[in-house]
Amino acid sequence: MRRISQSWRQGAITVTVLALVGYLALSVIADGDRLMESLAAIGWGRLALVLMLSLANYALRFWRWQLYLGWLGHAVPAWRSLLVYLSGFALTVSPGKAGEAVRCLYLRRDGVPYSTGLAMMFVERLLDLIAILVLASFILLARRDLAWTVGFFALCVAFGLVVLHNRRTPGLLVALGARFGARAAGVADWLSTTLMHARELLRWGRLVPVLAIAILSWGAEGVGVWVLASAFPASPDLVFSIGVYGLAILAGAAAVFLPAGLGGTEAAMTGLLLAAGLSLPEAVAVTLICRLATLWFAVGLGAVALLWLEYRGGDGEDLGKARPAELHPGEASQ
Repeated sequence: MRRISQSWRQGAITVTVLALVGYLALSVIADGDRLMESLAAIGWGRLALVLMLSLANYALRFWRWQLYLGWLGHAVPAWRSLLVYLSGFALTVSPGKAGEAVRCLYLRRDGVPYSTGLAMMFVERLLDLIAILVLASFILLARRDLAWTVGFFALCVAFGLVVLHNRRTPGLLVALGARFGARAAGVADWLSTTLMHARELLRWGRLVPVLAIAILSWGAEGVGVWVLASAFPASPDLVFSIGVYGLAILAGAAAVFLPAGLGGTEAAMTGLLLAAGLSLPEAVAVTLICRLATLWFAVGLGAVALLWLEYRGGDGEDLGKARPAELHPGEASQ
């Protein structure tokens, strides 16, 4: 049976412990007694509703994942594909969410090349970023001073799309790699193959529907912020709340080396809710429950799926060991 390597387990545990310490510190700053009152005001009903909105987010994104597999000519049984997709959430708390690439390792058993799996993940991340930008722009209706933040990310995304759609990009990658020896040439060839798979998924006829799915899925979690904040008299309206969520996620994404944007997302969300009129204990309560019902709920579901694949899925070899050999460019393009 496949086993998760010790380093991966230790990394996940370390990040979780650090997050708990950070949340405890935030609770102390927010005045523990008043924070508990704010959490009680939100109540179990709102928490349940936000969890359902998160499930809607995951369901829509899984639907998009299935579309990608079909468009690239791969048929993976739906139940197994769902487990594989959810398993990536277990390692969301890794810098840049790189740990989610575990999906590619599991999909290899179903005949999906690594380059294809990585292309799917790359396009998924790109479209998620565009969707979050759209949601973050909602806040500009009330805070035009934040336009530069949204504009910066929009320019980065626009540049990336231009590079991706340029037919010369794969060839330029191969030519550049050839200048730095055989190893670099192999990596460049593999990246070129991955890029071509990504371009296949970014055709305009496919881009529009999957982008709509992304906006709806992440918008559901933005609605969750509004649901939580509605427990308080000074709660922001729905549009502003969605914008708060989008901009907070962007703040976390900017700190790419922080696992799942931990720290950056929480600070931005709390600050924006304070600016909207909530008190510090109220803003912290909304932030903590939002992260519990989105990020940590996903991590929990992912851990269950990962354990199922490890011990019931019959997936073979150790994870997290000898990855460079498995991801060798020559094999990846098979």
